[in-house]
Amino acid sequence: MHLRLLTLVLAAAAWIAAIHPAGAQLVLGDARGTFLSGIYPGTTEDPLDWANDASGAAIFYNSGYFGERAVIANVEGGYIWSGHEVFDRSAIPAGSPGAGAAITEFVAAPGVAGQTDYHATMVGHILAGTGYVEGTAGGSLTYAGMGMAPFAQLWSGAIATAFSETDIGSFETTTESVLAPYKAFFRGIDGRKADVINSSWGGTGDGAAVSDEMLTLDALARENPTVAFVAAAGNGDAGQVSSPGSGFNNIAVGSLGGASFLTPSTFSSRGAADFFNPEENDGAGLLHTGVRAAVDLSAPGEQLFLAAYLGPTGALQFLPEITQDPSPAGLYFINQDGTSFSAPTVAGGIALLKDVAMGPAFALAEEAFDTRVIKSVLMASSKSTDGWDNGQATAPDGVVRTTQALDFATGAGALDLTAAAGVYLLSGTRDVPGSTGGSITASGWDFGTVAPGQSNAYAFDSALTEGVILTVSLNWFAGTSIDTSSDLGRGLTFTDLNLEIGLVNDGVFATLVAESATVYNNTEFLRIGIPSDGQYAVRVTFHGLVYGPSPASPEPYGLAWATAQPVPEPSTVLLFATALAIACLCWQRRFRRPGAD
Repeated sequence: MHLRLLTLVLAAAAWIAAIHPAGAQLVLGDARGTFLSGIYPGTTEDPLDWANDASGAAIFYNSGYFGERAVIANVEGGYIWSGHEVFDRSAIPAGSPGAGAAITEFVAAPGVAGQTDYHATMVGHILAGTGYVEGTAGGSLTYAGMGMAPFAQLWSGAIATAFSETDIGSFETTTESVLAPYKAFFRGIDGRKADVINSSWGGTGDGAAVSDEMLTLDALARENPTVAFVAAAGNGDAGQVSSPGSGFNNIAVGSLGGASFLTPSTFSSRGAADFFNPEENDGAGLLHTGVRAAVDLSAPGEQLFLAAYLGPTGALQFLPEITQDPSPAGLYFINQDGTSFSAPTVAGGIALLKDVAMGPAFALAEEAFDTRVIKSVLMASSKSTDGWDNGQATAPDGVVRTTQALDFATGAGALDLTAAAGVYLLSGTRDVPGSTGGSITASGWDFGTVAPGQSNAYAFDSALTEGVILTVSLNWFAGTSIDTSSDLGRGLTFTDLNLEIGLVNDGVFATLVAESATVYNNTEFLRIGIPSDGQYAVRVTFHGLVYGPSPASPEPYGLAWATAQPVPEPSTVLLFATALAIACLCWQRRFRRPGAD
């Protein structure tokens, strides 16, 4: 490779924020590392691993799904640059899936310049880079340029009112500038809502998610439940997850590295988040510090190879020694680290799942697109990461119990789209009839509703054997709502649900085996080895209200579960390895440019 060192080195703790005297918020795109730029070296020399592979996306490509039915919106300081070669779709015949412009909407509040930016361009590459790379043999479309959902439609939102001249990558915002693109993407443009929104930026602490911005984002997510909201956890090392990742109704993503992308990145934020109860302290409210796990899931975020924008706009405008006008269309940054890149990996994976669900082969009902279901599916199908610990322990009463639910660094674990496809699309249970439980197969999901003081039981239709790993995830929304007079969010209720696994006797949930019983999370999660052969059930219980008007209303939720042997059978490993190899060949052969070998 012929690489050129750029004199841009982000600080090791790149998640930086401050409040300016004028009240503007200074935020920083969540990336870190030394920037090296050069042309793609070619597949025969390529030493890099691709997040697509590590996340299990090849099963979708091999089945002919590339995200073309999905819309992914990205909110950053600046816009994604559409001029890079990874967004070139000219090789796709008109009328074919993925044809046309990759980025079709640019949204910013009035007064926001909406400058093209290097950070948004890298993130856009991961979301929906189409994959054409000039430097490869035969000019083929490859994993180098290919994002998670390479045929998805991209919308780009910009929130920076000004970029910092001294802290490169930082920018200022206002409440209006932050919320304008989110409102457009959640509520829809010309009647079309985004399927998933990605956010790879972070602001000041707000670990309790009580700012106007965070309450509004939680409210928008709750009021538009088919729009999944994904946010980077932050690069604060052991520090708290900060906004917007600290919210309740999103999917906050931590970073992974290591040989198999199963090792938590040292820089990935993981500190326990806060919770504000407005009814305590005689109605003045009380802040409970460090009481909830804010990271929901994790994905690759180290040593990545991403599209380089070197134009004199956005965060790089104050570095004339490295910018070029116009920016070369075929350069890449390598060795990129950050939860900025973990979040779009998950967002792109959601676009793939929804693309399949919208297709004629499945045509799933609206409940399947609900964020509570999607989030539960991704969590229940995740891989356990190195050192994973959600606080589960066997109590004196013999019950495996956690009051933490998730690992502080990696949440439920590592994104595994192959397993997610099995739970979401191929399982025997895809939404139980009714809304209060029922009979279920070994893996699957449900959108249900539980009434105050009641429990919904889900009994497995076949016995589970000792040693089988059962993973179950439960998610519901914090009760935030938009105030019509201000168009800002406000917190109204917070429901406390519990998740239980137990033995069934004569069709009745009889013996509690495991329990996830947090107070301040709106996620419950269990991953246990079945202790003995028997008939088992999962139960969702409305434990009470943390705050809100009484009597409480029934609470909608998404539930997903998966069973697996402790060690994958060799035949299963070989099957997926073969599928991955075939997927790569099909991708390159199908999309070579005319005249290529």
